[in-house]
Amino acid sequence: MSDQNQAVEVTAGRSRDYRKIALSIALLLAAGAALIGGAFATFTDSVTAGPQAITSGTIKLAVGPVNDVATGATNIAAGDWISREADLNSGGATIANKEITLKFSAPVTKSLLDEDPNNGLQVSVKACTVAWTKVKVGEYTCSGSATEVKIGGAATAAVGTLESTPGALTPLNSLATGGQDYLVFTLTLPSTAPGNLGEVPTPCSGALNGNEKTENLEGCKSTLTYTFQATQRAAIPQ
Repeated sequence: MSDQNQAVEVTAGRSRDYRKIALSIALLLAAGAALIGGAFATFTDSVTAGPQAITSGTIKLAVGPVNDVATGATNIAAGDWISREADLNSGGATIANKEITLKFSAPVTKSLLDEDPNNGLQVSVKACTVAWTKVKVGEYTCSGSATEVKIGGAATAAVGTLESTPGALTPLNSLATGGQDYLVFTLTLPSTAPGNLGEVPTPCSGALNGNEKTENLEGCKSTLTYTFQATQRAAIPQ
């Protein structure tokens, strides 16, 4: 009888131990859940600075007030030149320019005059410190100081070359904001431009960079467009 009672007491003691262990595990799980759930309930603080206003500048390039390049020329011969004034300015711009390039195109009428880089039209540019005085069509005088403007670093450039590769104009006042340049552009048909109907009977025909026997620049017509493009100055910290 005493043995049976002892066995019961042992069983009851084990049951109480199991309940204690289960309760301890439950408490631990509850504490862990409280820690996890409370990870988002930490002390916080925030502050703002500013406001900071940021504005972008503008590049602005214009031709004028004088722009004579729309005045054409007819019946030119080898060795003739065509001078036209075109003022260039960056009035209204708020960002200086790194460079200004010149490009030619002939979107309406093309010919050997603008396509041939050697025998076709060549261009040069001069700048005056004041507005040019127009004597007559194609003739201007500078009452100030006249200087040469380089095209891609050279004194002259082929119109045909500038159709594919624009040339940077230097130096120019209009590289700076509000700057203005009084420019005269001179187109010259080289005195060596070939033209002999006896050798090449079809006017304005033949191979580029040819000679009297292979190319004829007589009877050609081109309608040229001048395009100036300004590129912003180099980026700086602000």
